[in-house]
Amino acid sequence: MDRYSRLQLAELSGVAARTIRYYHSVGVLPRPGRAGKEAVYGPEHLERLRAITAMQARGLRLDAIREVFEAEVPGDGDWREVFDPRYSAGADTGTILDDEALTELLGDRRPEILDDLLAAGYLERVGERWRVPEPAMLTGALILYDVGTDIALSGVLRKLIRTHIAALADEMIRVIREASGAEYSGEGLDLDLDRFRDRFRAAAREVGGATLVEEIERAVRELDR
Repeated sequence: MDRYSRLQLAELSGVAARTIRYYHSVGVLPRPGRAGKEAVYGPEHLERLRAITAMQARGLRLDAIREVFEAEVPGDGDWREVFDPRYSAGADTGTILDDEALTELLGDRRPEILDDLLAAGYLERVGERWRVPEPAMLTGALILYDVGTDIALSGVLRKLIRTHIAALADEMIRVIREASGAEYSGEGLDLDLDRFRDRFRAAAREVGGATLVEEIERAVRELDR
């Protein structure tokens, strides 16, 4: 197996030796092995550094990159879920709750909003249980309800978000396909996205959510003016 010193790793990766030490300290690069008193690195460290460099080139901060590497996402998902929220690898997505769990989730709101949640598609009845197709969307609807936004209106917002995110996903896929020769290890789009699909998914959640919040705040400020 290939083994490198820190200086050799720096030369191969293009990342300065002092930066490699810093990456250890912030948790984005695993610690090296030891050969006597010498630090020893392997191909996995070189691959990780190349991935870090590629993510930084796309604007990810180190704290977000760390979350990408730490994310525990089931490996049987499809990479298209990262970019296109309309795509689902199977029909059994979402969360299934029993009646007690649903009551715990909705609290004293349940009698007031249960029918509206069903009508808006936030909940589906499955025998004696309940299916939540999009748990994050349901959480958002409950937050909005608590500040005075009815479920029907939040349902309209849900569809608006989905429509625009889907259009954005189509555009992102187009751009990525056009630039596929430069992706990560340069091995081609399909291989790269298959190899890094879990990391892309975590990055999309990190960047997408923060960006939406920032844009909503901007829109509110402009409306106030």
